[in-house]
Amino acid sequence: MSIDPVRTLDPALGLVSESGVYVPNEVGLWRTAGVLAHGRASQAGFASAVGAFDVRKRDSITRGAGEAVERFALAPAPADSEHLIAGAGSVDLRIDFITPGLGRPSALAYEFPWYRATNLLTGKASHVPAPVVDYCPGHTDANPWDGFFDPSPNGAASGPSEDFAQIAGIGEVLERDAFLAAWHQRTPLLSFDVASLPDAVRSTQETRGFLLLLDAARSAGVEPLLAFIPQQGSPLVTAVCVIADEAHFGAVGLKAAAHPVSALRGALQEGLQIRELFQTRSRPHSPAAVTDDDSRADFWTTPAAIDALLRWGQSFQPAGLPDIQPSPDVETLVRYLAGRDIPTHWVNLTHRLPPAIQDMGWVAGKAICPGTVPLTMDETKGLFLPGHVSTPHPLI
Repeated sequence: MSIDPVRTLDPALGLVSESGVYVPNEVGLWRTAGVLAHGRASQAGFASAVGAFDVRKRDSITRGAGEAVERFALAPAPADSEHLIAGAGSVDLRIDFITPGLGRPSALAYEFPWYRATNLLTGKASHVPAPVVDYCPGHTDANPWDGFFDPSPNGAASGPSEDFAQIAGIGEVLERDAFLAAWHQRTPLLSFDVASLPDAVRSTQETRGFLLLLDAARSAGVEPLLAFIPQQGSPLVTAVCVIADEAHFGAVGLKAAAHPVSALRGALQEGLQIRELFQTRSRPHSPAAVTDDDSRADFWTTPAAIDALLRWGQSFQPAGLPDIQPSPDVETLVRYLAGRDIPTHWVNLTHRLPPAIQDMGWVAGKAICPGTVPLTMDETKGLFLPGHVSTPHPLI
């Protein structure tokens, strides 16, 4: 049986409790949305919602199904004890989670679970803390060690094969690492004007699709700021889309890809998706603290946050289109990180998926790369790197 994204989102298969595909909005994006079927969420909104926007209906459904699979797999399951939880006697295989800021030393006072993983550079077994892998807000009871970790969905991925999922998961870690390093240090990005697109690139199907989406956005009154993150030696180009409504919200979309136009299109799609999220939310109050995606969205409607994003955008410097990179394989991504003294660990989570989803051929897992900048979810835990600007990041 082969993967069928439409069937994947059928509530009868146990992945989602509901799902829908919505006709294109005013900027021409198809919207696929669903609610995860774990059945234990105690809060609405981001805790259980999944989805994806795309200029093509099929791609929207495919990406929405993939997000549902990877997010479902982040919640602990009864089968973990057989497939995932490592024995207490393998202390020498445990990774250092404290030095790279994945958790606090105080966590070591507790006997929290460790999960079996694979070091993708050496191929050898490793163990990673369960609280670094699991991400299921509103779905589980609190543990005594939870205050010392700040889990996120960063690095979770799915697909028709483990290689596919690993490339996607590591790529997302690299994408967030590049942006968060630039954000915390307020590094000026490289702004990009589409008028400077070379003719040879402009004539491709990928570029035509990107330009049609950009034209639709501008026709709807949206003027996105597009930029690339300056990087040396990375196998992926990371594009950023900033959409700032000075009176209402600041939205940021990201995409890392081998082809810079693919990165631009992906970042623009995500930026427009976050824009619609803000437009459909009721007018929030200023949050007392940023502790999850919902309070982060509230924060990014405040004048101070929007002003910080606009001032950063004013520092961007014009630049041309980055070079097209070869499509990387897992080894290329892993060796690039190893060159930065960052190991890559892969945790296979496929056993957590509903049987019908597994039978369809879906694979799910999470890439853990200690040494990349972690994606902060709860700013009150103070796990961001010391010496960096502490304004909550805009990634939702």
